[in-house]
Amino acid sequence: MVRVPDLDLNADAASAAEVPAPVDPAEPAVPGASPEKKGKKARSLWAKVLLTLLGVALLAGFLWGAGPAEVAANIKRVGWGGFLLLVLVSLSWRACATTGSWVLQGPGKRVSWGKMFLIRSAGESVNMLSFFGNVAGEPIKAILLKRDLGGTQATSLVLLDKTIFYVGSMVFMVTGALSGVWVLADTTGVIITTVALILPWFLALLWIVWRQAKGDFVVQVSRILKLVRVELKPKTLEKLERIDALLSEVWVGPKGRFTACFFAHLTGRMLRAVDVWVCALLLGAHIRLVDAFFAAAAGMLSSASFVFIPNGLGAFEGGHAFVFEAIGLGFTAGVTVGIIRRIRNYFIAALGYLVLILWPAEKTGSA
Repeated sequence: MVRVPDLDLNADAASAAEVPAPVDPAEPAVPGASPEKKGKKARSLWAKVLLTLLGVALLAGFLWGAGPAEVAANIKRVGWGGFLLLVLVSLSWRACATTGSWVLQGPGKRVSWGKMFLIRSAGESVNMLSFFGNVAGEPIKAILLKRDLGGTQATSLVLLDKTIFYVGSMVFMVTGALSGVWVLADTTGVIITTVALILPWFLALLWIVWRQAKGDFVVQVSRILKLVRVELKPKTLEKLERIDALLSEVWVGPKGRFTACFFAHLTGRMLRAVDVWVCALLLGAHIRLVDAFFAAAAGMLSSASFVFIPNGLGAFEGGHAFVFEAIGLGFTAGVTVGIIRRIRNYFIAALGYLVLILWPAEKTGSA
């Protein structure tokens, strides 16, 4: 069995001096990872590299189809002024997401909105720059929040906030994609495509919400990990059970914090439509907000359907291309908007990563 080290989920200085677990005689005596573990890591790395190359190939194909010269001319038309405007739009929806995290905090210890914004920026930068997409930065958020809230409360806050974020995203994608019934006047085709793409995500999200409300989500995940030969220590399981209890309290208790968090995240998602509308405007195209709403939701849904490709590389641009072609703005405009939004996102991610690098180190107390 692969042993996962005990997680210090409670910011308790005394827990740093734990007695090491007895050595499992089945494990190799030589320090370092076992050959089996190294082999799994190597296979995982190769899979990520191959999927990244697939994304690069998709992006190159869409760029070639759109015409590199035309795309370059469109990007030049947007200019630095337009790019900075898009940065401001993106920061506005991050501010909404930060508000969602902030209002979700319970009574007692609280983190200020400004600090929460910096923590979210640091975590989202890791999400954007890593192979793991929208999950790799969540432990970073929990680690930074742990200093103020304690490990159990910080971890439960991050998990709950991410779940509500996905609920808001789901509502945005479904309503926005179905607005294509009006935009494209194609009832059957749009509905069938939307249902086919959204159903797996809806079922997964439904299971997560159900288990969190029941109070055993993290424990159920640990059981799934056990099926793939990842075993957690009893002390870690005890801490995970406390996290489950905090998650359940929010779902089954008063819904004020949940409602405020949901609408903050949904507002942030809706601003993606404004983002697409501004992109089209900068390219000299005038579209209705409902068209931008459909384009943003459909592009997001198509990108989510290719979640196995790191950061949706290629799929993100291709989704924009086909949607822009469908609403009459052209394939080239769609690829351009996808590329500009990706560059803008990486720029903001770099700023967030700078925040993470400059974050003051935690002061260690005496044991």
